Amino acid sequence: MRMWKKTIKHQNRVKAQNCLEEKLFILQDTFRVHLMKHRELMLTMSNVCFIDACRTGDTKNIDEFTSAQMTMIKKARKQITD
Repeated sequence: MRMWKKTIKHQNRVKAQNCLEEKLFILQDTFRVHLMKHRELMLTMSNVCFIDACRTGDTKNIDEFTSAQMTMIKKARKQITD
């Protein structure tokens, strides 16, 4: 009886382990490198400001707004390419 119980527990543990390995892509060798590279790029992108949100409360005319946005875009491109 003890051996049967041990075998059943082992089989259940193996099933659970296989199920987790299927669901956790990071554990699979084929996906690990790509997922980590994607995560690194997303963290880098989250630190880059793409637009000037005008948080100072100043009102700008359309030309000032456009030039501020172009400046932010140029800064973002420079950060991404570096």
